[in-house]
Amino acid sequence: MKKFLTAIFTSLLTLLFVTSVFAQTNLSGKVIVLDPGHGGSDTGAVNGTLYEKTVTLDIANRLKTLLEAEGATVYLTRDCDCDKSNNDRYTLANSVGGNALVSIHLNGSTNSNKDGAQGLWGKKNKDQAFTKIVHQALAGSLGVPDLGITNFASGVLLKSNMPATIAETVFITNTNEYNLLTDGTGNRQQQIAQSLYQGIINWFSNPPPSTRRP
Repeated sequence: MKKFLTAIFTSLLTLLFVTSVFAQTNLSGKVIVLDPGHGGSDTGAVNGTLYEKTVTLDIANRLKTLLEAEGATVYLTRDCDCDKSNNDRYTLANSVGGNALVSIHLNGSTNSNKDGAQGLWGKKNKDQAFTKIVHQALAGSLGVPDLGITNFASGVLLKSNMPATIAETVFITNTNEYNLLTDGTGNRQQQIAQSLYQGIINWFSNPPPSTRRP
């Protein structure tokens, strides 16, 4: 009898654990807008034949897959190598009733040794807390310097209605990053997508009440 009760107790604990994990990561009903930076005639930062616009779209598609697996509805501001204005981007985000917007970018520098992750926010009350949480997950898992978060007057951030951030993930001009991004495996792109995914999960697990959207 004692073994039977122990087995039941263990099963209940397992069920509670699985239920808890699911509750923390379930994004069902959430609308996430992903904004792959640049596109079309706007290449973004460049390193040889590697364009920022190409990498951001790759990461966005990988992140979309991760989020949809958790039940989120995901929209991309662009799904092609095409020109999109800031107006196009925030208008799309607002029109679909997004609960959060992540604009994906890579940084650039004339110093090929410089690397790091940085988060940018537009409106303090709307975006800063969200940016901090997404950035912490990003900078904490990529093995690059943490360049912190700062204010940036981007129309995508300022004119979107939902918590929004620009994630400057890594420096495409860094020699090591270039090698990782062009090694043919896609592992670095997937790692960046996974980090952003974790940041979004962390946000929806416990967003500040003042910025929580239905």
